[in-house]
Amino acid sequence: MLKKLFPKLAIASALAISLSACTGADGIDGADGKDGKDAAEVNVDSLANVLRKEITGTLWDSLYAEPYVDTVYNILFDNAFATAWMDSVRDALLDSLKLADYDSLYEKLYDSVYADIYSRTVTRTLDAWVHFAKEDIYGAYANLYPIMYADYKNSNGDPLPVPVSVKVRHTCDRSTSQSCRWKKIMLKSWVEGFTDTAVVTGNVNPDDQLSLAPKYTFDNDALIALKAPKATQIQLRAYALENDHEILFFSASEPTTVHPMQVNGAELVNVKNRRWFEAVWITPGMDSIATILDEIASLLPNKTLKVYQRYSEDESIAESSMRVMDAVFKVLQKKGIKYIENDGIGSIGQKINYPVEVLRSKQAVCNEFSFLVASVLEAIGFDVYIVNIPSHMFVGWSIEEGSADIGFIETTMLAHDNATFANAFTSAVTEFAEQQEAGNFENGKSSIFSLADARVLGITPNDIP
Repeated sequence: MLKKLFPKLAIASALAISLSACTGADGIDGADGKDGKDAAEVNVDSLANVLRKEITGTLWDSLYAEPYVDTVYNILFDNAFATAWMDSVRDALLDSLKLADYDSLYEKLYDSVYADIYSRTVTRTLDAWVHFAKEDIYGAYANLYPIMYADYKNSNGDPLPVPVSVKVRHTCDRSTSQSCRWKKIMLKSWVEGFTDTAVVTGNVNPDDQLSLAPKYTFDNDALIALKAPKATQIQLRAYALENDHEILFFSASEPTTVHPMQVNGAELVNVKNRRWFEAVWITPGMDSIATILDEIASLLPNKTLKVYQRYSEDESIAESSMRVMDAVFKVLQKKGIKYIENDGIGSIGQKINYPVEVLRSKQAVCNEFSFLVASVLEAIGFDVYIVNIPSHMFVGWSIEEGSADIGFIETTMLAHDNATFANAFTSAVTEFAEQQEAGNFENGKSSIFSLADARVLGITPNDIP
């Protein structure tokens, strides 16, 4: 629209009167001493400088007061520039304009000067602020925040996108201005050192607000490389989109700390199914899984690993499932993993090593044992359950496919050389029964969730080499 208000035909006459080409004192243009007719170049910088000097307070007042920029255009060219003629350069400038590329000149003038006025006109009713910025981003969940905080609301019941969101306000008053209309807004944002630029757009109506929240894709290699918390910045830029132009009207930088992928940190309260997200530590695709499955198969009839199928030596599928579980226990017990508390990592939250890290270090705590066993069971194809009781965790599995009958295994017994699968089974079943009798699954002190449900929600394993 604004380009139409800047007619190309007017440039040769109206603009020419106030511009300074590269001339001598006598009006001769160019270093070669030839007359101005040979000059095909217009000094756009000089042209722009003169225009800027003539944009006075009166012009800005009229710009804000008038609903149409045409009025400003007329004031600018009919009044202001009438006093700015420079006779010494007029003829040379007119000659250069006659030979100039009007399309090129028009674009240069528009981008250099008129865009300044246009940008302020577009954005003068817009403002923005950071609505929320998460101070701690935990690498274990960083790429799952769109799922973890989907439809999340704060204590006031207001939507609260995570890890960052920006509010945009359009203050144009429809009752006093005929030119009020919606505006399209674009937010660009990135976490320095960890993401590419995320882009999100939306429309904001007059007398209304818009919330914009970027969805980042975190660089997995950058997260894996973290061995301690790292302070960084969330960068935010908001633009009004008008006539194929991105007009910046808000920028901000918010501090945050990114934590290593081994930390189960403090997320916001009331996250739905918070425990399910621990499934990121269950990694059935780890590098060593193929070898482990071969070792399990070697202990089974015909050296064949079956899931929810009956071996000829057994009377039922349930009995064959128990046979497979016994082999799983024996193979993992031989790995020589000891129950040892791991060192901290400098972050608020519990450090949890991934199964592949447990196999390398030969040490684990209860949840690390459980995530290792659960990874193997998921790789085999069992329906897996994670049981959390006060200060402890163990694993369950469906005895038969799709069955509500669940067996349990006390995974920490893998650290005891003399323990058997029967011992681990009996211990876990007893623990589960005690929690049921105490009503802890009803009052929330204990919980159990299906790994399959977590996967359907989109909680995928973290890729740890």
